[in-house]
Amino acid sequence: MEAGELFQDFYYSLGVPFTSVIEYKIRRRGGSPWEVFEKPWLLLRYVEVEMGQHTAELISMLFVDFAVRRGVDPRVAAEALRGPEGWRRFVEYLRNPAAWS
Repeated sequence: MEAGELFQDFYYSLGVPFTSVIEYKIRRRGGSPWEVFEKPWLLLRYVEVEMGQHTAELISMLFVDFAVRRGVDPRVAAEALRGPEGWRRFVEYLRNPAAWS
């Protein structure tokens, strides 16, 4: 599975009520909800600023659980939404998980 596809599946798994709130908060800040699909690590930043650290931590944990159920190493998944470098490692991991053993 491709990293962007996995993230998109995760995002939509959060449900319409929750994603609607997230998207409203992003728009209110002058951003575009599509930014989180181009740069997935922005999701936690937007959520933390607009909805608090605890909500961002919850989303991070939900993402890790979602990714682990799809065979992703939990350590790699935990770093994926923390910043560009974590996302880059996540993408590399999904392209070649055997290299991370």
